[in-house]
Amino acid sequence: MLTPTQSLTPQALRLLSREVVTLRTEPPEGVRIVVDEDDLTALEGWVQGPGGTPYEGGYFRVRFDFGPEYPNLPPKCTMLTKIFHPNISKAGEICVDTLKKGWRKDYGVAHVLVTIKCLLIYPNPESALDEEAGKQLLADYEGYCKYARLLTGIHATPKVPPAPFRDASVKSVDALLPQPPVAAPASPQPTASRPSPLGTHARQETSPAPVAQAYDVVKPVVKAVPKPAAAKAKRGLKRL
Repeated sequence: MLTPTQSLTPQALRLLSREVVTLRTEPPEGVRIVVDEDDLTALEGWVQGPGGTPYEGGYFRVRFDFGPEYPNLPPKCTMLTKIFHPNISKAGEICVDTLKKGWRKDYGVAHVLVTIKCLLIYPNPESALDEEAGKQLLADYEGYCKYARLLTGIHATPKVPPAPFRDASVKSVDALLPQPPVAAPASPQPTASRPSPLGTHARQETSPAPVAQAYDVVKPVVKAVPKPAAAKAKRGLKRL
């Protein structure tokens, strides 16, 4: 039996891996992913509830299932977080044209997550999967918002944001690649002694030489200069 990763073509896997890198380094606002490093197809998305909606403050988890014909056919997406929304069934099925007839093979994961985020802003009660939510939105918008906000607070609002939103985002693709090991700093060489040319160890000076020694100079040896021969001759004449 083929694993989900093996069911995708090599081209689809390369496409998916590039998108994973992009989504990690430069994710769209309010969108994150979690992926198994050993299985790229075990991918989940997170959508942050947009401000000004009943879903504000919530975090909604979406599971992706990639079929063997991806990206020619859209992935299947399931909302794992309980939500009150006309276009999301109680079982988590998501009704959006992007995942059906409106799919294009160049869309990818990021486009799907952004579309789901937009769906939270602009629900479409006319193609409702949750009929109760669709009817209430049309008949009593304030009541719809109140109940959607209640479920968001119960099921989608953790005490701290999910890990993908807490982790510092990676700034470059290089940061995702294995880095070469850092060489350990060279251990300092002993300074107490050094080998002398004779093979013995002479103690290395660790303090400056005394001033008197530092400025000792070698006095030049003055040799007697022989006197000219003419001077010797004069002394000889005087003796005579």
